[in-house]
Amino acid sequence: MSGDELTTIIDQIWVGFTNAVNQVEHPWRFPVLGTQGINGPDVRTMVLRSVNASIREITVQTDIRSAKIPDLRKDPRVAWHFYDAKSKVQVRAQGRMTVHQNDQIARDAWFTIPEANKRNYSSIIDPGTPINNRELGQAVSGSDTDALENFAVLSTGITSIDWLQLRSEYHQRALFQWTGNDWDSTWTVP
Repeated sequence: MSGDELTTIIDQIWVGFTNAVNQVEHPWRFPVLGTQGINGPDVRTMVLRSVNASIREITVQTDIRSAKIPDLRKDPRVAWHFYDAKSKVQVRAQGRMTVHQNDQIARDAWFTIPEANKRNYSSIIDPGTPINNRELGQAVSGSDTDALENFAVLSTGITSIDWLQLRSEYHQRALFQWTGNDWDSTWTVP
């Protein structure tokens, strides 16, 4: 397999990320985010919200009060896991995450959110807080201002991608490292 094939793979990965934003049923729409927290590694499923391949960036949204925010501020290195069970392609991506709150990036994203979804950020109780009754988790302030204050965009500048194609005959794997100007790509042993 040639270098052209590696270029095709990295291009297909970014097309896949972009398609995941625009296609609700795309298998990469809900990737797993891994962070390093005070108590060790932690993972959670996120919703992919935007992709900008030209700057190697993927973004998700969260409540600024969630437990992952202090973890990210302490150590912004993150890992992403995407898997397509139908094609049997796994993509692991690494990079550094930036938290955007009360800035232009967060405000621009806020105005793209459907009104009904904005209430997800207006809970009067912080995410992860123990409660005695599940209905307490639905208590919202009703204020758009409060919801916007709680809203954050998390953007990851991707610096490394590990691609794995599972096959019955033999697996294929490739590694892509950002050099500052381009992707340095190589085949690796699966």
